[in-house]
Amino acid sequence: MNTRTQGFTLIELLVVIAIIGVLAAILLPTFSDAQKRPNDTAALQCGRAIVAFQATANLTRGSYASALTDMGPDVQESCTTAGVSVALNNVRADNPGAGVSQAVSTSATNYAFQVFHPRGTGYYLFNQESAPSTGERLNRLYRW
Repeated sequence: MNTRTQGFTLIELLVVIAIIGVLAAILLPTFSDAQKRPNDTAALQCGRAIVAFQATANLTRGSYASALTDMGPDVQESCTTAGVSVALNNVRADNPGAGVSQAVSTSATNYAFQVFHPRGTGYYLFNQESAPSTGERLNRLYRW
């Protein structure tokens, strides 16, 4: 009578655990970035709503709006409701706790701002007078 039981050896179990550990180390950073990406997208949408409003405001009112509360319901929904913060262009948002004024820097011929979500991975800049290739036209995410 053969009474030998079959099973996995200790080495085989350790190899499987090592493979699972390597896969977890590769996938966890990707997963955390995937959770922050919608917040960055919300910040970008807020910036685009501000740009759209400012383009029409300058034509109809002759000046740019500086306060977020003066920018209408579309901007309010895209920015305030989504939890996005808007800061003046000259106050660098180097971290999520940066000074937030919920306003846009304006002059007679220009407006500039930065938008970010506190749970995002960075911030977007917009400066109307800058060239599109400089990264200050909402086309580059500046990482914290």
